[in-house]
Amino acid sequence: MESPVIVFIDDESAVLNAVKRLLRLSHRDWDVYLFTSAEEALKRIPSLQPWVVVSERELPDMSGDALREAIVECAPLAIRVILTGDTRRETILASPFQAHFMIRKPFDREVLDNLLTRARILHQLPLQYETRVQLGRLQGLPVLPDIYHELSVELEKEEPEVSVVASLIQHDQILVSRVLQLVNSPFFGFGSRTNDIEVAVMRLGLQTIQRLVLVLELYHGDKPSEQRIADALLHDAMRLASQVGVICDSRGMSKALRNQCLVAALLHNIGQLVRWFQLSASDVDPKRWKTELLSEYELVGAYLLELWGFEPEVIDAVRLQLEDPLPDDCDTVTEVLNLALRMVQGRYEESESGQSE
Repeated sequence: MESPVIVFIDDESAVLNAVKRLLRLSHRDWDVYLFTSAEEALKRIPSLQPWVVVSERELPDMSGDALREAIVECAPLAIRVILTGDTRRETILASPFQAHFMIRKPFDREVLDNLLTRARILHQLPLQYETRVQLGRLQGLPVLPDIYHELSVELEKEEPEVSVVASLIQHDQILVSRVLQLVNSPFFGFGSRTNDIEVAVMRLGLQTIQRLVLVLELYHGDKPSEQRIADALLHDAMRLASQVGVICDSRGMSKALRNQCLVAALLHNIGQLVRWFQLSASDVDPKRWKTELLSEYELVGAYLLELWGFEPEVIDAVRLQLEDPLPDDCDTVTEVLNLALRMVQGRYEESESGQSE
């Protein structure tokens, strides 16, 4: 089995020495290559075939953006990471198409452990080589919207406040109306409606409301043609969420588990949105779009959700949504999403009802 390779590029030798020490402690199976020069790194990267490339945001011999653009071309399969001591919000949101993650200096072992664990998971997804290359080079990959980052900052606090989360959402009246529409949808199972965004936040919980905001922001197109596709995909997702809600009701599931199932349903076809970005930027015959749109979409969705740091239960549910039969040890969220999808698509047999109770 090939050894995983990680490349670090930083003009500060002290940073590279710290990285070497950390990797020696707990990641001896990784081949590590350290460079103080961007140009020297680019000469070696094509032959190294790294799983991960971590580079300082700005380097003396090449701009960070130019370096990462070059890495996109010569190593599209690599997970690209920006290393920076600049914690300003505009820095965090910069160059979203050129890097998958950002690590702030100074970083500790836990941050590095998390990065390499996620890189392994992404590498092990059974995506076709060409799909991985397309994902690596895609310039229209959906990125986490600004408001999602703002909500994340609040939720990372020891005691996040419902009122602050509500006020962030209230800055966009269209978003407010769409969040309330979802919260008042039957699949969430609340007995009464609300027009108060703060009440909606309290009902769903902070993390779930953050996920809903992401769903609504992702399924929003800047052009009429984009919006038509986004609306169709969101309609399918809400239809599936309604079926998930029925299953959750029949099983008397807890609020937390129900919400995970619903989030998985609302994001189950995010891979189709990414596929659409790929197709619209390619020369594929439009007659083949429907087939191409469905190709590996569940794995593309799982890839994206892993990049975004979603819960393993949601990622696995999206990844295994089409499996038949499911693995015996699958999680409840996976089982519910898979069952709901078969019901919606007419692939559910009545004889299965006794097995699924």
